[in-house]
Amino acid sequence: SDEEDDENWKVRRSAIRTLTAVVEASRHDPSKLWIEEFAWRKNSDRKATVAAALVNRFKEREENCRVDIIECFTRLLSYTVSASSSGVLALASSETMDDDALSASGAVVVDLRSNVSAAIVKASEKQLSAKKGGERSKSSAIALLSTLCLIPGGIGGSDQITSVFRHVKTIVNTSDDASSRRQATVNSKSLKLEALCLVRIMLSCKKHDTTHLKNALVPTLLPEICNCVQEDWYKVIAEALLVLMEVPTLIIAGSATKPEQDKVANSLYDAIEPRLSEHDLDQDIKECALSAAAALLSVLHSSLSDDQKNKIFTLLLERLKNDTTRMAAIRTLLVIGEAAQSNDDLDLSPIMNETLNQLALLLRQQHRGLKQAALECLDTMVLCLGPESSLTMDDGLFDSVLGDLGKMISDTDLHLCHFGLSASNSILKARPSTGPLIKSHILPAALELSKSPLLQDKALLSLLRLNEQMILSAAVDFDELHDALAKQVGSENNKSGKQVISNLAECIATALAATPSVKQEKFIKNTIAAIEEGKDNAQATQLNLLVSGNLGRKVDVSSMNGGVAEKLQKLYVASFDSSNEDVKHAAALALGRASVGAMDAFLPSILTALEESSGKKQYLLLSSLREFIHCYREVKGSDLSSSVPLILPHLETNCENDEEGVRTMVAECLGSLACLEPKTILPVLEKLTTKDTKKKVLVRWTVGNAVKFAIGGRISPADIAPFMPTFLLLLQEDDLAVKNVALLMVYSAVHHTPQLVAGLMKDQILPNIYELAQLNLERKVDLGPFKHTVDDALPLRKASLSVFATCLEKCPASLDIPAFMPVLAKAMADVEDVQLQTHQIVITMCSRHPM
Repeated sequence: SDEEDDENWKVRRSAIRTLTAVVEASRHDPSKLWIEEFAWRKNSDRKATVAAALVNRFKEREENCRVDIIECFTRLLSYTVSASSSGVLALASSETMDDDALSASGAVVVDLRSNVSAAIVKASEKQLSAKKGGERSKSSAIALLSTLCLIPGGIGGSDQITSVFRHVKTIVNTSDDASSRRQATVNSKSLKLEALCLVRIMLSCKKHDTTHLKNALVPTLLPEICNCVQEDWYKVIAEALLVLMEVPTLIIAGSATKPEQDKVANSLYDAIEPRLSEHDLDQDIKECALSAAAALLSVLHSSLSDDQKNKIFTLLLERLKNDTTRMAAIRTLLVIGEAAQSNDDLDLSPIMNETLNQLALLLRQQHRGLKQAALECLDTMVLCLGPESSLTMDDGLFDSVLGDLGKMISDTDLHLCHFGLSASNSILKARPSTGPLIKSHILPAALELSKSPLLQDKALLSLLRLNEQMILSAAVDFDELHDALAKQVGSENNKSGKQVISNLAECIATALAATPSVKQEKFIKNTIAAIEEGKDNAQATQLNLLVSGNLGRKVDVSSMNGGVAEKLQKLYVASFDSSNEDVKHAAALALGRASVGAMDAFLPSILTALEESSGKKQYLLLSSLREFIHCYREVKGSDLSSSVPLILPHLETNCENDEEGVRTMVAECLGSLACLEPKTILPVLEKLTTKDTKKKVLVRWTVGNAVKFAIGGRISPADIAPFMPTFLLLLQEDDLAVKNVALLMVYSAVHHTPQLVAGLMKDQILPNIYELAQLNLERKVDLGPFKHTVDDALPLRKASLSVFATCLEKCPASLDIPAFMPVLAKAMADVEDVQLQTHQIVITMCSRHPM
């Protein structure tokens, strides 16, 4: 027969290994292997892509060759998914946008939805169903199907999913009949493990229709997976439990009926509970059983009886007390606690007391990871407490817990500090009666933390929430808290930094915003008087200015009686004339923030003053405007469209200001506005790019910076893409400063949204980079005793190489590397900074593009 006479399999295997090397070399951009066609045979008109040729050869007779072919294609598919994630190419998906839209964005489109995906599934099923097929072929086919789950559309529709599950069933079958036993001897344990991994990936990848998955899984495969939990090999048991962990979410997402939910929940319970209750098991099985129990209890708790839930709760407490399983038990309780917060019918009261006591003990452990996990779980479980009358807590529990939390609140470990503050806040929210304990254990540490110059990000946010909750729960009187925070400001001999004063101002303003409006109005009036009287104390003035501004960000001060808004406005503007630079800066920030809550009262006055001012005052007013726009962007559902026509003329006027600092502020304002109102701002920036005025160089410098800030501010690529060809004309300007700004704009685009410029690289960007990377403008400066050589083009060369280096990482397909090699060769002989950049680029090219 042909199979017996086949003597060429070694040649074919060598060819496959050659193709594998090609795939490896193209791993960063494998698009050509899907798109470009090559002659199928010598002197033949028939052509095929590398990918199609590999799929066609899945029917290879020799198993060694067949396995190599499937593994080669799996590798190609995996690299394609990775390249799609990094933006190098795009996988066509009917759920997102059509092929034309993808092509317009400049990305190379690879379409696997139609015949390619179906052919892969069909060929893989043939390998799985082959009676004489070797185990290696089946293993390779399973790996290929697992990788296929990562592409849009996954394995396919209902028919493909059902067929794959049917083949998996024959592999994992644990029935007692003779034919099944004979089949089981063929299928090794490792193949069964790989089949279970495939099912888990199919259930969790979010690429398939959940109804199709549910309809195929429940009648066909679920009983077999439940039986796999009783297998002998620990890896199969653990993987089967991980599959069962994905089932509850699938059942709900697949719109299962209540009887179906009850049936599945009881099947899962019968499979999971025995493994959860056994003690002499592998650690992996214990952890996977806990994860499966967490998914079952958090999603399908309504389908379980009270006895079943109490049994799981009891086993969870046992695992929490065990040294080897307590981390997994904490993660399980965390999942169940989060579910209980959104489901009133999931009652955790049977284990609440014991759980909180155990978590309190774990807070004293030295193991940082364990302590952090216990803090997270404590934070979640406390919020599941019902009304104080519904559950009696152990005496001294919260006193002990808050005492331990107070010791964690410091700037030595801000991450643990964040969790400690968050847990304290949750305890106070769930049990307002713990207010005196919070005041004695937590408040002193929180006050000490508030004056730390290291305080920022999550720790600062948690501290602000705690201050707010202390006022809402009446744990501390606001006047008392304000006085304590105000005392944290340094003295004349030991001044606090701007960051410390800013943090203290946020703490006071957040607490004040939680008080009644009458209290807020009285405090603001006292603050105005304090600023007017205490001008000699710069730090106190800074604090008061920032407190008023931060409050105005949360509350409309224009609604307060006694002309509070008008007084604040005059006070802010008057502070611009202060001799202290920090006070000027604080007044500018306060004016911008107060405008967020009372736009109609403050914004017109800012714009009027901006028109009449110049120099330093103009810079401060623009700082206020920038702060207003930045803060307004953080407001959910913000709409600034009505105010943009008022703001825009003033920004356009100052685009050609002689002061670089003013122009930078204008650029930041325009960039932020472009993110909020792209349809209004981008046409204006486009017009300014080509506008011919006496100071066109300054205008174009400002436009380049504005576009850079807009891209960094995550403007929608679809909004700015039509304008990019015009903005890229800045690369051709004669002025060196404009060229440099244009290069930084391109760098920002490549770094944040490479698809924005990928299609423009060849015609507009790369020719300019080639030129600027070799530009040399040396001149001699006579300094009297000696002469100094200045190279005005050095920043341009460094920026050009930075753009190229980023393109190598973000969008290598858009580069013409051979054309850039002479540029790199010349850069090797440049100054030391350029040489360093060049060597880094060469190292990257050697690893990513060896060909």
